[in-house]
Amino acid sequence: MARRVFFHVGVPKSGTTFLQTTMWNNREQLRSQGFLYPGRRRMDHYHASQVVRGASPTALGANGQSWDRIVRKLADWQGDGVVSHEFFSMATARQARAAVEALAPAEVHVVLTARDYVRQFPAVWQEALKMDSTDSLDEFMRRAFARDLPGAWSWNSQDVPAILRAWSRAVPVERVHVVTVPPAGAPRGLLWQRWCEVTGIDDRGFDLEQVFDNQSLGAVQAALLHRLKPHLTGPLQERPVQHRWVRQYFGHEVLGPQRGERFGLREEDAERLRRRSVRMVRAIQEAGYPVVGDLADLVPPAEQPVRPHPDDVTDTEMLDAAVVAIEQMIRDVRELTTERDARARRTPRARARRVVRRARRWLPR
Repeated sequence: MARRVFFHVGVPKSGTTFLQTTMWNNREQLRSQGFLYPGRRRMDHYHASQVVRGASPTALGANGQSWDRIVRKLADWQGDGVVSHEFFSMATARQARAAVEALAPAEVHVVLTARDYVRQFPAVWQEALKMDSTDSLDEFMRRAFARDLPGAWSWNSQDVPAILRAWSRAVPVERVHVVTVPPAGAPRGLLWQRWCEVTGIDDRGFDLEQVFDNQSLGAVQAALLHRLKPHLTGPLQERPVQHRWVRQYFGHEVLGPQRGERFGLREEDAERLRRRSVRMVRAIQEAGYPVVGDLADLVPPAEQPVRPHPDDVTDTEMLDAAVVAIEQMIRDVRELTTERDARARRTPRARARRVVRRARRWLPR
């Protein structure tokens, strides 16, 4: 069995995609230093989190064996290993204990990446909007404070003290690590450096450039996406299709590059979240969890910069963003169509038709 396993349990929107992509892109370098990041595909860790949280293996089909495959790979490994997905944050204490016991006799270290709630919740709303949510930001925050949000975007995945308590029932407190997400303006690689500090990864020789950028939307672009959501029909309402075409294509490839002005919360919402952030820090200190980074990173400033709110964006502003988006999509469709037509011209049947046409020009009538 692996000597140690670092179990990264979230939370969503705390740099998890950045960390996971960096490790996935450097799997061979990790193996060379005795560190296993198991899985045939990156999504194996996501499916493993579903199994740990009680999803039916039958409903998951071939993905229902993801957790067992990861455990077997770690059982055959003699060095260190890592399991990482943000949706492990929603595991109950009983599910967390069962997951840790499945990795015995490895020494399991739980790692949670966290940032202050004032930065966190706009990012969580934006991610929900790219997927299945149709809530405006005001609606989303109202439901958040009422603890009425469903699934991955609820307090079940964001309540840092509760998540730490659940996992600390499975491993000793001294092996439950909190990594703070650096504040805005910090060096881009600082979160990765903190991750290496807690895991002991040596990143010399790593490719740290080709990392997926989970782009944020500006206020206008987010408002445009919110306006679009009720008009999606047919397959575009299905979750896998939404992930590929609404989230990744329209959100990341079309709207993201517009680099719109960053948005913020209502002043009263920001203040409520600031108070919750202070309580989060107090809970971490009182429990005695080891911290990598600075707990001050988790306390937002009392005075927040004035930023536009997506719910206040005008129709004219959305129209301007939509025109830019349409032009981008026309260029994308043109490029795909040109490639498709070029491939069609290269098929044997197409070549045969061209030969026949040329021959007819020279044959006697």
